[in-house]
Amino acid sequence: MNFNCIFPSCNYKRNDIEEEEFQKHLEEEHGNEIKDISEKESIPIKMAEMMTISNSKVFINS
Repeated sequence: MNFNCIFPSCNYKRNDIEEEEFQKHLEEEHGNEIKDISEKESIPIKMAEMMTISNSKVFINS
């Protein structure tokens, strides 16, 4: 899959990686931001993480 991190301060962009690799990036680099989203929206951290993953996926039409 292709990912372009949605956090404005981040320039992470990768093609042909597994979702788990991007998830590792989120945990290492954006753990606090995801926690803040979780608290602000009153949702579990895993849900905030999965929403971030979903919004960061880039689909390329061929």
